[in-house]
Amino acid sequence: MREKRTRMKIALDAGQSFIGNPELCGDLLPRQCPSLPPKKSKGISNYQVLMFSGYFIIGLTIFLVIILLLCKRGKTKEERANLLNKEASFDDSFYKPSFTSGEYKAGLSKSGISAATESGMVSSSLIVLTSPEVNGLKFDDLLKAPAELLGRGKHGTVYKVIGEQGMTLAVKRIKDWTIPSNDFKQRMRRLDQVKHPNVLPPVAFYCSKQEKLLVYEYQENGSLFRLLQGTQMGQVFDWSSRLSVAATITNALAFMHQELREDGIAHGNLKSSNILLNKNMEPCVSEYGLMMVDNDDQSSLSNFGANSAFKADIYGIGVILLELLTGKVGQNNGLDLAEWVLSVVREEWTGEVFDKSLIREGAREEGLVYLLQIAVKCVNTSSPEARPSMNQLARVINTIKEEEERSIAVSIVSEP
Repeated sequence: MREKRTRMKIALDAGQSFIGNPELCGDLLPRQCPSLPPKKSKGISNYQVLMFSGYFIIGLTIFLVIILLLCKRGKTKEERANLLNKEASFDDSFYKPSFTSGEYKAGLSKSGISAATESGMVSSSLIVLTSPEVNGLKFDDLLKAPAELLGRGKHGTVYKVIGEQGMTLAVKRIKDWTIPSNDFKQRMRRLDQVKHPNVLPPVAFYCSKQEKLLVYEYQENGSLFRLLQGTQMGQVFDWSSRLSVAATITNALAFMHQELREDGIAHGNLKSSNILLNKNMEPCVSEYGLMMVDNDDQSSLSNFGANSAFKADIYGIGVILLELLTGKVGQNNGLDLAEWVLSVVREEWTGEVFDKSLIREGAREEGLVYLLQIAVKCVNTSSPEARPSMNQLARVINTIKEEEERSIAVSIVSEP
């Protein structure tokens, strides 16, 4: 009891000692202290966690989408490059030998066996056309000659063959053409009757139920396809030369169309790789009539019957004209190039279409635009019937060429 009193006395004495300090507060003082505010949590709230998680997911999604788009774009470029390389490996087949091929001899041996069964003698299986250069050529000569694989393509394989007399030939083995043998022979003989100096004719052919062979004179100066590729690496292919090529091949095709229209024989596979350059560097149309028209990418032609093959040739020459104007090589049967040119023209950026080297050399804009307008009409896929005929096309291009020559002559005369 005494101890409790002592504690109380001490507490009262302590309280008395704080008198005169009105701001002080506590249990022993008249002024009570206010209650302390609750301590703020230093952690992250659930709302903040959800918000940051949402931002992370959105950012990750955008990143993945960008990666996928880049991968797809890279794959598309790789596919196009592969397509171009595949086309190039076959398209320069008439002048780019690669290696000696036992496959060629094996294939011809089989052909000779089947031919011998059909005709009774191997030497008569090869039909030589009216070409004095290969007079007396026999199937056995091709079988014994050294051969080099030049390229493979959608329609067959091409070999370079060197004959005993030193003559170099190109032999094409055709695949997947179901034309009857008699029709094929009649077709080859008809083509042999229609000759033009700028159309490369077959000099001989072989035909059996198993396969078909075409023999051509080998052209060592390559193709228009390769020449256009060379312009991308700095080689010179000026405007007047390009116009001359365009005029020459359209004149040749106009002649062939006129002579063979009733027979229904068009080129059927017209592209820059089938425009070869002879020893004088003049363009020659090769493989004329060797294939039926391929309508896989021109389904709108199916309603034109026999005329569809000639309309397809106009499309093919249109793509070649676009290649001459742009310096670019058409892919996917020229559809990619045609669509790109049409999109640029629609945006009224026509000047962006032309090969920069033509602009630098000072080619007349009027001639470039005029030829471009004609080429666009040729690649019209929405209304194939609106495409010009090969005769009309040849006349227009000859007119452009003559105007360019007059312009050059005037500029030379006017020079001091």
